[in-house]
Amino acid sequence: MQVDGKVKAVLCITVALSFAFGVYLFRKAPDREPAPQSPAAHQFADWEHATEPEPPSPAVSPAPSAVEMRDLPGKKDFSNSLAGYLRHLAEQPGVVPGELLLKFRFASDIAALRSRAGSLGLTVLWSDSRLNAARIAYTNSDALAEELQSNSEAYEDIGPNLVMRIPGLPAEPEIDSENPGGSVPFREALMESIGANQDRSQWGEGVTVAILDSGVLDHPSLKNVEVTRFDLSNSDEINGHGTAMASLVAGQVYPAEGIAPASSLLDLRITDKNGVSNTGLVAEGILSAADQGANVINISLGALGDSAVLRAAIEYARERNIVVVAAAGNEQVTQLAFPAAYSGVISVGAVDAENTQAYFSNSGETLSISAPGVGIVSAYKEGQLVMGSGTSQATAITSGVVSALLSRGYQAGDILQILEQHAFQTGAPRAQVGAGVIRIP
Repeated sequence: MQVDGKVKAVLCITVALSFAFGVYLFRKAPDREPAPQSPAAHQFADWEHATEPEPPSPAVSPAPSAVEMRDLPGKKDFSNSLAGYLRHLAEQPGVVPGELLLKFRFASDIAALRSRAGSLGLTVLWSDSRLNAARIAYTNSDALAEELQSNSEAYEDIGPNLVMRIPGLPAEPEIDSENPGGSVPFREALMESIGANQDRSQWGEGVTVAILDSGVLDHPSLKNVEVTRFDLSNSDEINGHGTAMASLVAGQVYPAEGIAPASSLLDLRITDKNGVSNTGLVAEGILSAADQGANVINISLGALGDSAVLRAAIEYARERNIVVVAAAGNEQVTQLAFPAAYSGVISVGAVDAENTQAYFSNSGETLSISAPGVGIVSAYKEGQLVMGSGTSQATAITSGVVSALLSRGYQAGDILQILEQHAFQTGAPRAQVGAGVIRIP
């Protein structure tokens, strides 16, 4: 991106949205050894509503206009205009106030910024030379604007640090008029529906799945699962969402069973206790997952806006033969969330027990596949079980299938094609369900 023959830095703002459970039903999980893999008849009518249900998803807001360096006439005018825009940026919803994500042309430019940061009132919160990227906090918009102008040749991209959160499901909206509104719960029928009602005890063996989420708590279903934990959020309390996702991948105790119970898990905690994260922290988590040897990265949250730093982190993982699986989103809009929208990512929508697109599931022509996402039983915090809905659940189920396939000798580069070839065809448009509903080959 060029500015006067050099670098164009773009400040693009968008509202960040993510996805999760919706209304939950839960009860105490049994503390016993794993049951046989075939599902038995089980009713959940006696479950109680959660006392603190997840909040509804925020409304989708239009993204403010971008400001490009090349559009501003001169150094003085540019600096003044950018300073004003930075102040405006800090007040926008869906943006971490007082922070930017920077991409540099060269790693040496990161070191140069660090040497200037103190005098500019900047704090470098995180940087990584593999992406030539940094996350910064600023208090002086004028000084930062002057820095960006004076050293514009150093910057490849300048963007906001977008908020990513784990909200509940929205009320049934009417944003996407083509959405058929699937809402029939799977309950105990999950495994049979995808062809996984068989001996799965070795599925996932030798495969490491990274769960980028709110943290994985101890739970009877995960008692014998190898879980390696890294906390990037430094929060003092853990949201139950990550535990639910982990159990759908590798849970070993019925009814909170996972698709690939022999998988090893990397718990990369990237949200606070309220399930709030940001694109910078998720990018950091992706690099950490790669460093720790992940074969699969599960991302059950996202943003409705592109981030150059997040995109670079996804590319870094894919270049290392890591399968990235991400949620399409719960806002019932005709746009996939990021990183699901990136090329090469397995983007996952949700269907109900009748293989109908779930009422909340986002649509998009590049949607890869769909998976069960309505009325899904999983583990939760404090040893509980939960029945929830969302593209989060569909994504974790898909990550479990990917782990199972890798453990059976399929190659990472072939996984998407295998999933598409074996998907159940519903007859619905590709934008609604992708190649179809996931099935075990």
